[in-house]
Amino acid sequence: LPPLERQCVLSPSTSPQQAGFTMSRRSTAVLVTSALAALCTQHESVTFAFSPPSSSFDIQSRPSKRFWSRLLSASPEHVIEIDADVGNGDETTTPAPSPLPIHTSVARDAGPLFKEEERREEGDGSFTVIPHRGQFRKRVLILCTGGTLTMSVDPTNFNSLAPVQGALTDYLAGMRELTDDPEMPEIISHEYKPLIDSSDMGPGDWAMLARDIHTNYYHFDGFVILMGTDTMAFAASALSFMLQNLGKPVIFSGSQIPLREPYNDARKNLIMATIFASSDTVSEVCIFFHDRLLRGCRATKVNTSKLKAFDSPNLPPLAEIGINIEENEHLFRAPPRGSFRINTSMDTRMITLRLVPGFDDASIKAIIDAARQTHLKGLILQLYGTGNLPSIKDDFVQCLRDATDAGIVVVATTQCQSGSVILGHYATGQKLIGAGVVSGSDMSIEATTTKLAYLLGRQDLSIDEVRDLMTVDLRGEMTPESEMSPPPLASAYQKAIAKKNRSRIY
Repeated sequence: LPPLERQCVLSPSTSPQQAGFTMSRRSTAVLVTSALAALCTQHESVTFAFSPPSSSFDIQSRPSKRFWSRLLSASPEHVIEIDADVGNGDETTTPAPSPLPIHTSVARDAGPLFKEEERREEGDGSFTVIPHRGQFRKRVLILCTGGTLTMSVDPTNFNSLAPVQGALTDYLAGMRELTDDPEMPEIISHEYKPLIDSSDMGPGDWAMLARDIHTNYYHFDGFVILMGTDTMAFAASALSFMLQNLGKPVIFSGSQIPLREPYNDARKNLIMATIFASSDTVSEVCIFFHDRLLRGCRATKVNTSKLKAFDSPNLPPLAEIGINIEENEHLFRAPPRGSFRINTSMDTRMITLRLVPGFDDASIKAIIDAARQTHLKGLILQLYGTGNLPSIKDDFVQCLRDATDAGIVVVATTQCQSGSVILGHYATGQKLIGAGVVSGSDMSIEATTTKLAYLLGRQDLSIDEVRDLMTVDLRGEMTPESEMSPPPLASAYQKAIAKKNRSRIY
């Protein structure tokens, strides 16, 4: 460290007065790095006090890598600048961010599933290796969290359906399609304990899946995630953002009918998901369901009783199954250019409001004001048509303006199943632009919520950067503005420009 005016010892019991000293920004960064490494493993935050004693710098434990890079470069937006030698007494500080909500899973991480000795030693039946007679085949890891596919009648609970532990493992062992065909990959399956209904799954479970994919990433050619259908679109969207620079297929699937039934859709969905998980052309998170491969962050559940449970209203399927597999290769995302990594922090302090004609804006204003007391970070509005709301609701628009001024990210989405938000096309939407509302474009509600939670959870982005990135296509979750169809009642010039943009060859 550079010479200090006064040495100090930092410990959990050190008071700000005892720790007072004077130093430059660069040495501050070095000291913060060293002291935090020693103390943050036992404490939620560490406070460093400088001269004058009233100045302090609070850091939450386990900051991101980008935070450290900014800290070591002595960025004034993160580091208090106090230089007694200059004598100006100026200082710049940013309040410490409030801690993220803690999300956990009732199940445990699977950990490494690729070492033969570990598979023999565990021997608890939680996973199995499917023997294969071929050589030089690919390897696919199946992670099962539960869902209808694994369910059976539970006589102890009024004959309702409930997941059965071990059912998938037993069934896979008898599927000759997976063992006799030399073109099929080697399969290793893992069932989490306990199996979880998809309605009980949330960010903690999504993070668990992301960690297990990260742990086994370089030992498998692809991954299949079996879960319930109710929140599958949310999970697929969340993992699309959590898995950065993904270069292998991650295929979600499940069924509407349990695997134990004589007639079911589970068997075909499982086999085709495995085939796509061993594909060389897919390098993203997808959902395979009822003969169609859909982009994960574009899919939404549209039916509870038919086998065609999922749809992708604003993007055609990546592939469709008939006698042959017909792939829309022009829709596949390009291979990544960076190394694979994950970011599993999600800030879920947000609410979603679906407006209806004649809504009481005073009640909604009260909800927003109450949520702001609990550090609300995001507000997603499901509006009419292309992003409209009643123009006479001036109090409600003012409430949205106050929310954006308070650092809340307000996103406008459409209630329509397909189409896009076009703020400003109608006069009613111009007020939203003036209030600082961000357009959700043609993103699904699943993609909008998980994308906002992901960006807020990173904590290395300012609110303005989060707002900007909400309008940027990160994982194929939205259509770039240059490729969109012209808005309703557009001029001939606008239609010609849109046609020209769509016809370009990149």
